[in-house]
Amino acid sequence: MIKQVRRKFLLISIMALFLVLLALIGGVTTVSMIRDDQEMNSVLTVLAKNNGNLLSKRAHKSFGANYKPDNMFKYRFFSVTVKNKTVSPKDMTHIYAIDDQQIADNSRRIVRQIKFAKRGKMRINGSRYAYYAVKKGSSYTVYFLDTYPLTSSTRSMIRLAIVIALVSLAFFALLIVAFSNRAIKPIILAYRKQQSFITNAGHELKTPLAIIAANTEMEEMLGKDDEWTKSTKEQVARLTDLINSLIRLARFAEKDELKLSRINFSEIAQKAANSFKSILSKDGKEYQVEIDPDLYVNAEPQTLYELCNILLDNAAKYCDDNGRVLVSLKPSKLSQTAVLTVKNSYAAGKNVDYSHFFERFYRADESHNSSKSGFGIGLSMASELTNAFGGKIKAGYDDGFFKITLSLRLKK
Repeated sequence: MIKQVRRKFLLISIMALFLVLLALIGGVTTVSMIRDDQEMNSVLTVLAKNNGNLLSKRAHKSFGANYKPDNMFKYRFFSVTVKNKTVSPKDMTHIYAIDDQQIADNSRRIVRQIKFAKRGKMRINGSRYAYYAVKKGSSYTVYFLDTYPLTSSTRSMIRLAIVIALVSLAFFALLIVAFSNRAIKPIILAYRKQQSFITNAGHELKTPLAIIAANTEMEEMLGKDDEWTKSTKEQVARLTDLINSLIRLARFAEKDELKLSRINFSEIAQKAANSFKSILSKDGKEYQVEIDPDLYVNAEPQTLYELCNILLDNAAKYCDDNGRVLVSLKPSKLSQTAVLTVKNSYAAGKNVDYSHFFERFYRADESHNSSKSGFGIGLSMASELTNAFGGKIKAGYDDGFFKITLSLRLKK
């Protein structure tokens, strides 16, 4: 239990930090990309307005206060003329990566692209260019701007941000791991006090119950054997069973108390299944068992046997009259887990909410006069034991059957 809380705390804390860093990097990247796109569009607009000249007075006015002549040389661009599906180079003096032949080779793509959109981006010979097509009479003048000089700083910043984020995540993860026990210390103390209280209270309650039982037996020996003494004995037995169940639940709650080893799940499941044959036969219920041999898991033998008994006892107890109980143990489809399935006929279970079945003291029948014995902690104990083994357990309804599925990882 405590280890699970610590793992969840670490996972949530690290995931929260990861999401914060991811949002931060994503926000910075988005802002940088928007800024780069705005700069590209601004430069292309100035080129179009000034016939491809970034050093003119009109260009100076267009850029405003941010205009510096020396900065204009960082932009690499060229322009072409498109007329009647023919592409002709216009100004190639501001770029060295593209020549006239490459323009001719990409003419069809250029024509197709500007028909689709007058502004956009396209690749030419592996390089990415932003373009702006301006119509002049029956022809177009298309200005192409190399995006690499504008986006290189953004890419460098993103790489640096990712490195810093990963280092920060690793550093803070180590800090969280180091201080996690201190962070969840109140939960640990409260949980241990709860477990200690259940165990101590259970043992303290056994003494007065034993005295009540002894007094009741003495009254029976003195000739006072009536419905009242019988009722008292039944309630004493009921309370004793409840106390024993609570104590077992408290003891099994911690994985550290169990010494896990590689054991034969098939043999234990078969042993548990055999012990219920006479009970189900006596109640007139059909019983079918299918267990694959030699399925090994990491568990503790006696505890796993008790876990199987809990599931089988639950099936026998809540099975419809003259119904069926089906037990199977098989490997999963990918042969990574051993899957124990316990099903019992349950005609009234179609619209039942099964999400609370593993909560302590939960019973599907809320009536205090239920004819079924038990306190609603058997499946809660099964859930605790399954968690101790690192497995999974779930309840559901399948074609007239209440079904519990227990999955434990196979140990080769």
